Amino acid sequence: MTVALYCRVSTDEQAEHGFSIDNQKERLIAFCKSQGWDQYRLYIDDGYTGTNMDRPALQRLIKHIKEKKIDTVIVYKLDRLSRKQRDVLYLLEDVFDKNNVVFKSATEPFDTSTPLGKAMLGILAVFAQLERDTIIERLSTGQKLRVKSGKFSGGRIPFGYVYNSQTGKFEVSPHEAFLVREVYKKYLQGYSLSDLSDWIESQTSARYWDHARIRDMLTRETYTGVMPYGTLRSTEIAPPIIERELWEQVQQEMVRRREGFTPKGEYLLSGLLRCAECGSSFIHVIRKKGPYVYYLYGCRSQHQRPKKVPRRAPKQACTVGYRNREELESWVIEQVKRIARLDAEEFEHQIANIETNSDETEDTLRDLRKNLSDIEHKLNRWYEAFEEGTIDATQLRDRIKHLEEERRRLQTNIEELQDTLVKDTQPQRVFNAAKLIEEAWDYMTFDEKKNVLRAAISYIEIPRKGQPPVIHWNV
Repeated sequence: MTVALYCRVSTDEQAEHGFSIDNQKERLIAFCKSQGWDQYRLYIDDGYTGTNMDRPALQRLIKHIKEKKIDTVIVYKLDRLSRKQRDVLYLLEDVFDKNNVVFKSATEPFDTSTPLGKAMLGILAVFAQLERDTIIERLSTGQKLRVKSGKFSGGRIPFGYVYNSQTGKFEVSPHEAFLVREVYKKYLQGYSLSDLSDWIESQTSARYWDHARIRDMLTRETYTGVMPYGTLRSTEIAPPIIERELWEQVQQEMVRRREGFTPKGEYLLSGLLRCAECGSSFIHVIRKKGPYVYYLYGCRSQHQRPKKVPRRAPKQACTVGYRNREELESWVIEQVKRIARLDAEEFEHQIANIETNSDETEDTLRDLRKNLSDIEHKLNRWYEAFEEGTIDATQLRDRIKHLEEERRRLQTNIEELQDTLVKDTQPQRVFNAAKLIEEAWDYMTFDEKKNVLRAAISYIEIPRKGQPPVIHWNV
């Protein structure tokens, strides 16, 4: 009989109260030996909450149960499995029972091999969720009282402030506050999120920066002096760093960019360009060297790669390079105008020879899926080493972090490429758009130019320098 020993801890506080991983492992192994069970496997989620099932070791346990590799599951306490009654019942009925797996607790008097044990389990699950809900309610009430009294309720200190533990309020850090104001101003001047993360990283080493953290900074209302907490809003906790008007202008600019409008500099091909190497989309990039400013298009995977990569991690970032904005836009416009110079019959003849689903895309998809399979194989090997006790939880986290990031990137690239394989057949629409570009391009507004290009073009594949881009028409 193969026994699965599942351990979980979510906070240091739990570890201090006897729920540490080592404590759970010791008790569960001792329980197995007392029952005469020698074949057991450890499944450990170190640092994961019990309020959901998004836990790697739990998901592997479920997978192994469905593969008939496990006969019995043992936990230290029921709440180590889950703190939500719904999740407990799902695991009990749809996973354990369905696969004839017995569930036991090493410290509670039940097991699911008996009807009484199943009934007791349901009752304990109700109380586990009640305990969780009570803790959340008490914590939320305490935090609301602190906010109402004008004190910080806890959490990460926003960049630009320091926390005064005597008053429970924020104080402005002058240099960091200057950088915050500059980020807001530069965003309105047309800088991208990646440009801003590069800039602020050159100004301070206080924190790690990437485009996501810059986005968080630009949307944080606290910088206006208003600290939101749920439906509560306090003006007594944080002094303002920027004017309310500046913050609102930035929010409006972010909405414009999400809706397809480009920042200052008006990048005509935003959203149309895709990397031929990795399948990622292209973004607009501003490079500055001395007095010179260069406006470029660059692969998102290459430009927004993590700046802190583990020492032994392979270099996975794309290296397709950058393209000059003006040159690329001029080339695309000329290709569309060339189509417009054909007569309708010749255009129909040429369009009929275009393959809707390109062989190159299929080849790229195959390569990406193979890379994804390799990554998942490596992750499984690390998890198995952890279960066997070869490495500890800290080593595991350090070694799988970059693999998890690479897996997410590959999954995103595969989804984006799959979307390109299905297109509408509208050759007349392409021809009409091309004719419009030929005849009225110089008289169009910027937004009209963007719209008419998107009517003709599905996407543009950008290979390495020295090779021409490939336009995929909306046909």
